[in-house]
Amino acid sequence: MGDTNGAGMFFSPTTTNTVILACCLAALAVAVVGGSVVNMNRSSRTNTKERHEQGQLEQEQRQQEQGQMEQRQQNQGQPEALSSINDGSLSNDTESKGLYFVEAPSRHVTVRAGQAATLTCIVKHLANRQVSWIRGRDLHVLSSGAVTFSSDSRVSVSHLHDSWTLTIRYTQPRDAGSYSCQVNTQPPIASWYNLTVVEARANILGKETMYVQKGSTVSLECVIKEELVIPGLVLWYQDDRLVDRDSGRVSVVTNIGNVTTSTLKVAGAALHDSGNYSCWPSAGRPDSVIVHVIQGDPPAAMHHGNSATWVTTMLLVPAASLFTLLLILLT
Repeated sequence: MGDTNGAGMFFSPTTTNTVILACCLAALAVAVVGGSVVNMNRSSRTNTKERHEQGQLEQEQRQQEQGQMEQRQQNQGQPEALSSINDGSLSNDTESKGLYFVEAPSRHVTVRAGQAATLTCIVKHLANRQVSWIRGRDLHVLSSGAVTFSSDSRVSVSHLHDSWTLTIRYTQPRDAGSYSCQVNTQPPIASWYNLTVVEARANILGKETMYVQKGSTVSLECVIKEELVIPGLVLWYQDDRLVDRDSGRVSVVTNIGNVTTSTLKVAGAALHDSGNYSCWPSAGRPDSVIVHVIQGDPPAAMHHGNSATWVTTMLLVPAASLFTLLLILLT
């Protein structure tokens, strides 16, 4: 017979064993399910972590690729020469890109006053940089690229291939000095040139004041040692006008050589031939002398001149008046 519990329920041995077996199976099932759940949760956490790390790597890779793409776009939009200038290093800029000046045959240029002076600067591998010409004495920028900034119409700049030529027409002595061909690298680099302007200068032999007797011949000799812009061009002026060669009394003879000489002769000098006579070489400095045509005795001022002046005057006085002059000298 089976037992009864306090509640009056009756369990047979068979029933008891069945209950115990059911409980064991239930516990086993719970354990199995719990382990599976734990393993599933652990696997899920592991997969989530791996996916997170992989996502970060992919994001970093995408950012890196995007940065490289942006850099390439910037390089394409920016000239190669500018990229090197932005380095801020002159050695990197000039050496890596090969920029250099071609040595000119002569950096010392000499011209005669009135001629055109040309200074040529040759720059290799200039890329997009600018060439400027700068005057040394006042650091005035004459040009940048092909644009001229000088208000002087004599100054111009021309560009052909790698050459940048500064031209100064009708040179004057004040144009002499140093000039710089400069490239706007960082820092700038430059090639210097020196311009010399040779000016012809006239020199009338004799004294600054001459006295001649009326009817005699006025003879003036002008010497120019420097080479003339236009060889043989020597002009003679009486006061502010050219000497009158049409009168038949006036002659001008110019001899060209290492030293240019020009001789002016006025035959049968009249009182109106007196004046300031100037010798003007082409594009040069003149020299002048004052000629007095006198009649009769020379002025008293001649007595107070030096001996050289007196001798020059005597040579220009006709022989008939020498006796009178000697009497004046002895008294």
